[in-house]
Amino acid sequence: MKRTITLLLTCVFAASMGHAQIAYMEYVAVKNTDVAAHIAAEKNIFSKAHKEQIDKGNKLGWDMWMIENNSYGDPNTTFVYVHFNKPGTTLTYNESNLFSAHESTLHQAGYQNRIVKTGQLTLGIKASYGTKASAKPPKYLVANYMTVDLYDGAAYEAMELKYGPNYAENGQAAWGFGKVLNRFGADQDVNYLTFDFYNSMEEILEMRNNTASFTKAQLTQWKSMDKLRTLKNSHIMTLIASER
Repeated sequence: MKRTITLLLTCVFAASMGHAQIAYMEYVAVKNTDVAAHIAAEKNIFSKAHKEQIDKGNKLGWDMWMIENNSYGDPNTTFVYVHFNKPGTTLTYNESNLFSAHESTLHQAGYQNRIVKTGQLTLGIKASYGTKASAKPPKYLVANYMTVDLYDGAAYEAMELKYGPNYAENGQAAWGFGKVLNRFGADQDVNYLTFDFYNSMEEILEMRNNTASFTKAQLTQWKSMDKLRTLKNSHIMTLIASER
């Protein structure tokens, strides 16, 4: 299938063939009135093309997430596609045997008609626990967008690597974090993302509803962590479709 994919985050992570795992995250805003049709097309048409690439050995995985906490009154719904390509391979959507040239043209036109705007992030996956690129992720995700001073990058990464393996103690089904590779400079607001996976939306809401009472040691720990990073935004997402 001939579909232009400026690739993208799931967030699931492994090193392969000596290469760092890259997650290509594609943000796609769709008018609320077109959401049902967009999801149906992804599940019934485009997901098949990604599965074909996986079966050919060109991709490790593809995930489609829907952001649940868009701004109030937003006329659009944003989907996040995460592509895990196999390092050293070339995607061959234009050589697909699933659809005729005419069908591909119609499907692509329908896709473009639903899209309001798009954006991309490319992440180098630094670590993951409880999930990997070749396996389907848990169904719910909180993506946290972090600003880290350039000179604090190594200290920040060491901090995340220290506390990341404790994800289960924090009520998470899996966890990972990555570094933004396609945005650089003083004017960029976000240069790292962390990913907290959960098995249910209720777990996310309960976690946010609980007001923590910190011990002195815990307060010192959290404040030291916050000196290395600033949380700029947080997206709650539901997994809509996934191929492995």
